[in-house]
Amino acid sequence: MIIDKDNVAEYVHARHLLHVPEGVEYTVEALGGGFLNTVLRIRSEGESVIVKQALDALRLFPDLKVTTERIVFERKALDVINKLFPGGTAPEVLHFDDENRILVMGDLGATPILESQLIEGHVDPLTPEHLGKFLAELHRGTIDDGVLRSDFDNEAMQQLRLTYCFNFIEDPALLAIAKDLGSLFTEQKRVLLHGDFWTASVMAGTSEVRVFDLEFTYYGHPAQDVGFMMAHYMLHAFNTPSLADIIMVAVGGLWRTYRHGMGELLPNDTETSALKQAGIEMLFRIDGINQVKYIKDENVKLRIRGAAKQLMIDEELSIASLEDLITT
Repeated sequence: MIIDKDNVAEYVHARHLLHVPEGVEYTVEALGGGFLNTVLRIRSEGESVIVKQALDALRLFPDLKVTTERIVFERKALDVINKLFPGGTAPEVLHFDDENRILVMGDLGATPILESQLIEGHVDPLTPEHLGKFLAELHRGTIDDGVLRSDFDNEAMQQLRLTYCFNFIEDPALLAIAKDLGSLFTEQKRVLLHGDFWTASVMAGTSEVRVFDLEFTYYGHPAQDVGFMMAHYMLHAFNTPSLADIIMVAVGGLWRTYRHGMGELLPNDTETSALKQAGIEMLFRIDGINQVKYIKDENVKLRIRGAAKQLMIDEELSIASLEDLITT
């Protein structure tokens, strides 16, 4: 079964997930970019649910097949996160259809997506602290857990990321660094990761953050989650120079909150590895197969490439010195 706008109402009503009786008006809204999945919000009589189906190929690249097993890992990750963070930090799992790879979740509501806020020029100084706290609690709460290490061996999606997000770099020296980091992330399995922790996978309010899109979740190295989020904040800093200072303060706040929350459990190489990951992700988002749409200026892209290279090669670089990297 392929879920779409025409049959989703019947699907949720038949399974008693949302009351959509015949003749009653309802609305269906497509969410996200639809790169890997179909994601629909269906609303009826003031209530709503989110219906997500994993596709077996990328819409932009139909010949590239992708495992639908990823939505099984997402469902399991939501169960873990909802136990660690009761109260709506992640969607509640309402129904899972393993045969059709359909996941029905509670609706997190109208809290703005962090990516949209940054594009619009709104930088909340408290949001990075909420992000750092969430990551620290997720990583501390799952560190060195043999059961989770076995349950979240999401190898297919990790290999997909290594193939397309690490091996796209043409510069031989940078490619070697990317491959080394990919090996580190593959071999060191320490914590449960969100796995795709960037500004479009987070809803940010004044006092909390909410997370979703966990199909890349796996048990790995904490630097990957940290580096992803830092990369996307820095992309906005380059694209909107007038906000660069406050954005870089935000990046520092994210790291300090995360580092404090992890305490003695923080692996020694996390900061350096996170900076390398940030550099790779920044390059991928302007030169890879899934580029951000808001960066169009070639001069901005040129500056991002230079900064990304420094993030990857400079072993002495620290998060405390990132502001100079952006403003010079």
